[in-house]
Amino acid sequence: MNLAKSAAFLLVGLVLGIGVAPRLPELQKKWAVVVERVKTKARPVARAETAAAPARPAAVPTPQPVGILKGVEAGEIGRLLGTTEEASPAKITKALEQSGGRWAVAEARKAASPERPWVAELLPGPVAYWRVRSLGVAVSEAMGRDWVVWKQKNPLGAVLDLRECKPAQSLAAAAEVAGLFVTPGEVLFTWRDGAGREKVFRSDRQPLGLGEGYPLIVLVGPELRGAGELLAYLLQERGGAILVGQSTAGQMGWLAETRLSTGRSLYRSKGEIVLPGGQAPLGRPLPPDLNLASGSVVDTEIWPGGEATIASTVAEVPPIKRPNEALLLLGEDAEMEELRSEKEGKDEPKRPPQDKGLQRAGDLLRGLRKIPPGRRASFDPCDFQGQVYCSTT
Repeated sequence: MNLAKSAAFLLVGLVLGIGVAPRLPELQKKWAVVVERVKTKARPVARAETAAAPARPAAVPTPQPVGILKGVEAGEIGRLLGTTEEASPAKITKALEQSGGRWAVAEARKAASPERPWVAELLPGPVAYWRVRSLGVAVSEAMGRDWVVWKQKNPLGAVLDLRECKPAQSLAAAAEVAGLFVTPGEVLFTWRDGAGREKVFRSDRQPLGLGEGYPLIVLVGPELRGAGELLAYLLQERGGAILVGQSTAGQMGWLAETRLSTGRSLYRSKGEIVLPGGQAPLGRPLPPDLNLASGSVVDTEIWPGGEATIASTVAEVPPIKRPNEALLLLGEDAEMEELRSEKEGKDEPKRPPQDKGLQRAGDLLRGLRKIPPGRRASFDPCDFQGQVYCSTT
């Protein structure tokens, strides 16, 4: 009886084996899919899968290349454009808008002590501060000497103020300053023109070596364009800098400046900038990581120049009662608390105008210093993306 059952089972096994064998690879694939589905449901979902990686601030709308053109300005620009038709303000304005950021008109820039190409000062904190107007070898070497001295005082970080940076500067000058904050030998960008010529710019300068221990904040504003705007972009993307201020002009690259009879300037792009990741976003303003709404007083016009210190533009006299700057890291609304304290203290003496952009940069550096060193390496400036209202009294 047992022998008969064994023979029957053997016969059934042979039949099933002959029928299943040709489909065995297909069954194995299906089984593998089922097993993977079970594993996927069982394993914890990674953070990268649950939320998208922090992105840079969203692009802001393309700025208008000019407010209102005057008749004489339209005629001058028309001649530069080579138009044979009547150069009315409406036609020239439309031509500028259709240039995609290659042509733009801007107001004359105001600057205190314009004879000084840059200003360097170790602010209270301490905070290393450079207010740069002219880029190039001279300022790069001076910044290197400053940092050697300032680093011994263990500063909270560095602030590079580009809000007054002159637009029509060479690309080589921008590459010189960028080399202070990026890896040596790294390709920064490539310049091309319509004739097929091109030039590759690399970081050939020895970097300052800020590292994760000394964060870099770059102050930007709506008048920043040209080589300075390109420098801000490079420092944000390649140097790990945090951009603070308002969106830039959206005319990144090598610019030629023509002064119009009205005092305003016409800026024209020369060639195009190609970055390692693609073409530079010409015609699109560069949004800061921390967007500060502008007040009634322009920050860059507060410092009177001369013998006055930059520190005088950030000193709170009398001091404002507000939460500790470390609460910025916890999402607390420190600015609203400041506004409430101002309303409550109506009898206090009127405060002089203060550079809110530089004040917020100092607050941010003090807050970052409170982060444990082990977490600073993973810090992403996009965590500070947002808009802060800045008032002036």
